[in-house]
Amino acid sequence: MGFWGVRGFFMLCLGIESTAHTFSVGIVNDEGKILSLISDAFKPQTGGLKPVDVVEHHYTVFDTVLKQAISKANIEFSDLDLIAFSQGPGLGPCLRVGAAISRSLSLQLNIPIVGVNHCIAHVEIGRLLCNVYDPVTVYVSGGNTIISAFDSGMYQIFGETLDLAIGNMIDMVARDYGIPHPGGPKIEEIAKYGTNYINLPYIVKGMDLSFSGLYTAIWKKSKEETSKKNQADLFYSLQETSYSMLAEVSERAIAHTEKNSVLVTGGVAANKRLQEMISNISDEHKIEFHVVPLKYAGDNGAMIAWTGILQYKTSKKTEISETKILPKWRMDEVPIPWRNSLKDKVNESKKEKPIIELKKSEQTILQEFNFTGEIIRRGAEAVLIHSKWFNRDVLIKYRLSKEYRISEIDSNLRYSRTIKEGRTLIELFKCGIPVPSIFEINPNKGLIVMQYIKGSRLKDVIPDLSNKELEKIFREIGYWLAKIHQTMRMHGDLTTSNIIYTQKGELFFIDFGLAESDIGIEEKAMDLHLFKRVISSTHGKYFPFLYDQFILGYSKFENSDQNEIQAIISRINQIELRGRYNIERNKESTK
Repeated sequence: MGFWGVRGFFMLCLGIESTAHTFSVGIVNDEGKILSLISDAFKPQTGGLKPVDVVEHHYTVFDTVLKQAISKANIEFSDLDLIAFSQGPGLGPCLRVGAAISRSLSLQLNIPIVGVNHCIAHVEIGRLLCNVYDPVTVYVSGGNTIISAFDSGMYQIFGETLDLAIGNMIDMVARDYGIPHPGGPKIEEIAKYGTNYINLPYIVKGMDLSFSGLYTAIWKKSKEETSKKNQADLFYSLQETSYSMLAEVSERAIAHTEKNSVLVTGGVAANKRLQEMISNISDEHKIEFHVVPLKYAGDNGAMIAWTGILQYKTSKKTEISETKILPKWRMDEVPIPWRNSLKDKVNESKKEKPIIELKKSEQTILQEFNFTGEIIRRGAEAVLIHSKWFNRDVLIKYRLSKEYRISEIDSNLRYSRTIKEGRTLIELFKCGIPVPSIFEINPNKGLIVMQYIKGSRLKDVIPDLSNKELEKIFREIGYWLAKIHQTMRMHGDLTTSNIIYTQKGELFFIDFGLAESDIGIEEKAMDLHLFKRVISSTHGKYFPFLYDQFILGYSKFENSDQNEIQAIISRINQIELRGRYNIERNKESTK
């Protein structure tokens, strides 16, 4: 039921979006009906976006866009009950335009004003229009690449780019090849004619991604003389590599959070190849797949208006003095009270999913080795089968061929990661680290036969353990990770889903497919950073207590160099600063 508004029962909110190249106004009522949406996007004749030009565009068009939105909604300005605007993140000069106009309207009309987080608005408009309650959200645009899900009262970030946003990277490639902004649709069109895959950097770090190496490789090739055919192959390879990386980390988040749906939003969501990949993953995990309608997937005022209503009805009133822009405002800093009151529904969305049967081709491979048994779990990369091997209880880890990836990428990843994981487990076992012992490795088939360890994922038992037990466990995790690092190896994907906890209280570390050897400070810090974020996003109720115990255990390892420990912790802070936005940068915010 809605609030009483000026016109009667329905509250009307006008939302203003101005984070980047689009100035948009949407009018929405508190039942979620979109009365109007008018947008005007700045398109540079050459090159990329220059903030000074975008600001001039916004100031030129805002009056017309506002009046058209009011007219299309068939209302008067006096009918409005609330003003909402994009407070951040975004380009500071562009944000100021929307903020100034919103403040002026709020004061002139004497109605409340609400500052909205742009990234959260993308999620909320998707939940509204796609009628999906609790998805993993893949938000991809020119300014953002974020994999998020609701947990512990906030939209937690499970994965993100460590440098370039995927849309920005693609636009940069387009500019290098003389393609005007926006370059994504043109690159997608040209890529359809590509047939030969060109090997490009594929950089995934746990659930994070890095696109800078990929861009540099493409940039170098742009300096070479290329035919139309070569350009098509290059763009084809660019799409296959970048979207496979994105799909992989999305699947990892789906497997870890166990949500029953996935939502794709943002300007890059329009790409059909990306949609195909995420849809394939959804089918494999038997979850719902949703793409926000194109009109509302990109930046728009309707998403700001709708999120403004949700926020206004569950939060305190925003004062004008609190409406300064926040160009680096992360979505995982924002409490979500309109969902906090619905925890039971969130828990329902994590109900156990049915076990997925292997395909005939996959069954055939297992039959070649006389492997039978019970599928106990399907993760992001592999199925785990409890079986017998020479009368021993064993676990068969079978890396499945991923249909969303082309064979040139998939076969290489399956082979290299199977070898990497097998070798890492063997070496760590020799060093006395609690990992499963290895009996057989077949990298050509993506198979590892290892010791079967009866226990539960640590992720699943944390809520049932006492603080004293958790303190001991997380100190032990820190201790063992320090010992792993002493062998000059990193885990690469350390989460509470990748640690087994037995009834005897023992810990076993698993899933070393992203492990690296010959590591330094950077790689060690990356392991700690990834685990820190998993604790905060998945177990926020216990953060920072668990993280503090983890760091204490890591620091107190008997052979640790305290100078190196301090260097590693300092590097964690540097890694966090590489994220698209971060808390410290909010201090730079200005009105």
